[in-house]
Amino acid sequence: MPPNADVLVIGAGPAGSATAALLARHGVRVLLVDKAVAPPPKVCGEYLSPGCHPILDRLGALTAIREAGARPLHGMRIHTARGRTLEAPYPGGGQAAAGSPQALSVRRSLLDPVLLDCAVKSGATFQPGFQASDLFWQDDRVAGVHGRQGGQPILYRAPLVVGADGRQSVVARRIGAMRPHPWLDRMALVAYLSGVSRADANGEIFLGRDRYAILNPIAPDLTNVGVVVPRCDLPHGADPRRAFWTLAAGIPGLAPRLTAAQLVVPVRCLGPLAHRATRLAVPGALLVGDAAGFLDPFTGEGIYTALRSAELAAQHVLAQTSARAYAEGWHREFAPKWRLTVLLHRALRRPWLAEALVCVLSRRPGLTGTLMAAFGDLLSPDDLRGLRFLPRLVRSVGGEVTR
Repeated sequence: MPPNADVLVIGAGPAGSATAALLARHGVRVLLVDKAVAPPPKVCGEYLSPGCHPILDRLGALTAIREAGARPLHGMRIHTARGRTLEAPYPGGGQAAAGSPQALSVRRSLLDPVLLDCAVKSGATFQPGFQASDLFWQDDRVAGVHGRQGGQPILYRAPLVVGADGRQSVVARRIGAMRPHPWLDRMALVAYLSGVSRADANGEIFLGRDRYAILNPIAPDLTNVGVVVPRCDLPHGADPRRAFWTLAAGIPGLAPRLTAAQLVVPVRCLGPLAHRATRLAVPGALLVGDAAGFLDPFTGEGIYTALRSAELAAQHVLAQTSARAYAEGWHREFAPKWRLTVLLHRALRRPWLAEALVCVLSRRPGLTGTLMAAFGDLLSPDDLRGLRFLPRLVRSVGGEVTR
């Protein structure tokens, strides 16, 4: 039986569509499949870091995303449990495209169709309604995917399968790769609210004890509000709507902003959030986007990681490098920021440390700018790998605490 394509991409979210587009425009026969007929609603913070801009520009999708309704975010405003506020603008320059806003908030219902359209126009074949169930192995390598389409079993064959099927990735599970994070065990409750009190075009973060909320303005009177809490605080079977309002009321400073807020769509729940793929590639298959791993929405790495890992996957396929080479390249690219993100989450688990950190940063705009460049994906992996600013930051926080 001949292969259906040179590359079979499972999942038509940002990672899958970007991978398909990048490969198809180089003449690779790409079959992009997804279980949904059209991009479904996603539980997502709907934030694109400044580092996404050059990748979207290379994909040819940046203009279309702006025209679809993406809104600029100039920085983040961080509120501590004791009422302290840190103004954290994104630094200018860096990798952001000339004249572009610092970051973008955009609904997934707008973003995903633009990227899927980019893949199809680049030459990829899109086949919706395919539910993957298992990998097809041949001669000790992945050679396709079993699934169902239109109620009938079907096998799609390809020399390479790209798992872009998210945190519940069939591809990742079948290669024995998915592992939960050892201590980051959180759930996210996400809602669209109207009537939220907002000051300007900034994202906002409200810190609590080992929990937080994020406000992302995605339309003139529409705010994406995410509440992230330890999984133990959200009992199995709990009503998402009631839990959302109860947990939001328990985060200092957030409740007054939601006094006049009303739900626009039902509250959606996702979790546990943090996971990591212990194997990023095997002969005949590799992982991109959330299928390769995800930590937490606090630093907004999701969409950037999806797009950048798509570029790495395309480079790997075109250069015909080994599965091990792809895995090593992925770790070189993303491990430095993961280490930084984990360090930040350790601080969030200790309110006194988060308070001291915000206190120090509020007096040191240069240090804040460096940190925002790191979390905004404006620093290269080599710059992050050195972590030259972290020792200064740790010493500063330690000094603040001992005063």
